Amino acid sequence: MAKQHNQPYRLYKRGEIYHAYISFVCEDGRRIQLRESTGTSSEEKASAYCIKRIASINQKAYQSSTGELPKVTLDYAFARYFQEKGQYLTLPAQRLSRLKKLKKDLNVEFLHEIKEEQINFFILNNRKTLSNSTINRYLFLLSAVLRTANEEWKVKTYPLKVSRFKLKEPAENVKYLKDWEHAQRIIDKAAPHLKPIIYTALYTGLRESNILNLKWSDIDFNNCQITVKVKDRTKSGGKIHTVPIVDQLMTIFENQPKVNDFVFNYKGKPIKSIATSWRNIFYKRKTSHSFSKELKDETLPYVNFHTLRHTAATWILRKTNNLRITKEILGHSDINTTLKYAHVLDEEKRAALNKVFE
Repeated sequence: MAKQHNQPYRLYKRGEIYHAYISFVCEDGRRIQLRESTGTSSEEKASAYCIKRIASINQKAYQSSTGELPKVTLDYAFARYFQEKGQYLTLPAQRLSRLKKLKKDLNVEFLHEIKEEQINFFILNNRKTLSNSTINRYLFLLSAVLRTANEEWKVKTYPLKVSRFKLKEPAENVKYLKDWEHAQRIIDKAAPHLKPIIYTALYTGLRESNILNLKWSDIDFNNCQITVKVKDRTKSGGKIHTVPIVDQLMTIFENQPKVNDFVFNYKGKPIKSIATSWRNIFYKRKTSHSFSKELKDETLPYVNFHTLRHTAATWILRKTNNLRITKEILGHSDINTTLKYAHVLDEEKRAALNKVFE
C-alpha cells in the first residue's frame, strides 16, 4: 500500500493499474467512501489522481452547503500546486524550498488570507538577505499558485495582483563564453559522460533539464531535428519546441550508445544531475564528496552550466545578426527576452570602438 490507513486514500494494484480506496469526511460532514481505478500504472500519477478527486468532492460539497467557494489552507494549496505542476518544472527542489519559505514567512493559515499586508511583510522581511530578483521569483511563484487556485481549482482567494509588488531589478549581466577555444578547454576537462551533454548545450542552446530528459524518441534523425517541451509562462505545461541538429551534433548522437530510452546515461542509468561532474571541471576536491573553493586552473574560472545556453544565444546572434532566428532557436516566447543578447553585442561593439580610438 502506498498510503497509511489514517490517510484519506490508499493505493493498491490490480495487475499493472493502481486502484484507490478513498475514505474521508468531506466539507458537509458526510463520510465519503469510494473504490475506483486511477487509470494509471504510475504511483505518482495515481496519488495525484486521488488528491484531485478528494479536492473535487470537497469543493462540490462546500459550494452546495454554503453557496461560497471553498477555503483551502496554505499547506493544502502549496502541496497540491507542487504535486500537479511544480515538480515538473525546472529545478523542482528549489521550487519546493521556496514554497516552504513562503508558507513560513506569510504566516497565515488559509490561502484567501494572503493580502497586500502579507506581501509587503514578506518583501520587507527579506530585503536585507535576498536580492530584488530573488524576491520577484518568490512573488512569481506565489502568483502562479494563486492563479491556479482561482482559475483551475475554483477555491477562495483574495483578489490580489501580485505583479504590482514586483521590485526593480538591475539589468541582467549575461555571462557567456567568448570563443570556442574557451568552450573547448571546459570540454577537455570534463568527464567522458559529460562531454556530449556540453556539446548538446552549445549546439542547441537547450536548457539543462531538457538535455538530461532528452529521449531517443525526441530525435528525428531523418529530418535532423530535436523536439522537446519547454517552459512557457503563457501555456500550462509548456510548449512544443523544435531545434535543428547541426552535423557535428548529429555525429555525437549517432555515436551515443542506446542503453535505454534516454540519450544520456551514466553506468547504465539516466543522468539525473550533473552538479558534481560539472563542479569537478573547475574546483579541487576537499573530500570524495565535497569541493574546496580552490580552482584547479586559475585561468579557467567557474561558470555555471546555464552559461552554455547564453553562449549559444550570443554566438547565434553574433553570426546571423538576426533576432527572430535567435528567438526561434532558443524557444523564447517574447522577443524582449532575446534582446538582452543584443545588448551584449552592443557592449562588444563599444569595447571594439574604444580599443580603436584609445
